[in-house]
Amino acid sequence: MAKPQRKNKKSSLPGFAGDIRDAVVRRVIVALVVILFIAVAAVLVKAFLCRSDYFRLRVVETRAAFLDSRAAGSMNSQLVNLYKGRNVFSIPLKSVSQAIRSAYADVRDVAVRISLPDKLVIDLKLRRPVAFVHNIRYYPIDEDGVVLPPLGTPESMKDLPVIDGIDIRNARKVAPRNLKLALELLSQIRQTRFMAQYPVVSINAADARNMSFYMKNGLEVKIGSDGIRDKLIMLGRTLKDPRLVIDKIQYIDVRFSDVVIGPK
Repeated sequence: MAKPQRKNKKSSLPGFAGDIRDAVVRRVIVALVVILFIAVAAVLVKAFLCRSDYFRLRVVETRAAFLDSRAAGSMNSQLVNLYKGRNVFSIPLKSVSQAIRSAYADVRDVAVRISLPDKLVIDLKLRRPVAFVHNIRYYPIDEDGVVLPPLGTPESMKDLPVIDGIDIRNARKVAPRNLKLALELLSQIRQTRFMAQYPVVSINAADARNMSFYMKNGLEVKIGSDGIRDKLIMLGRTLKDPRLVIDKIQYIDVRFSDVVIGPK
């Protein structure tokens, strides 16, 4: 006799599994609705920001320490004339920054940002002159050897030292080696406390091995270009010697292990 065939029973999920599935579906639907809402809101907000007259440029403000008010006013006027009435969010901030950096040699760093609702703020860090390079005329330079625009002879610059022996006319973007050495010497001098009593008026950097500087009292110090810190320490010890009569000395040579003093 043939055995009776068994009917296949349909498998069914337990009740708790169905509840989990429904919960997941509900959460997915909620998430999609939220994403759609955020996308629509973003589009509407963007449209409002880009089309509203409330966000059209009306003011440019330049901020920088020691910046001449006329220079700041000129920069502000140029940018207002160029972008006035334009939506602030459409102004190419990076291009404005690059243009300012290219146009002004004394700008070290520049940041351009939007100040809502209608202002552009320019924060500048300016290069400050630390010395003059004397080559036919006097060129103000910063600590990196960058030649700055002519600044006349303001009161704050009258005591800056002069660096001689450098042909800077054809090397305005890349400082010559000897100029870098002279600036390093100047930096080390300014970090040495006792040198505050002996203002430096000039540095002769024509020959790095024989580099020297002159103090305000006319005394020449021959120092070279290597081991500057140690040589300045030697100089300090020499100048503290109570037997030394500076008015009767032509130069002090600290390039060697034994200090050489040249009388007048």
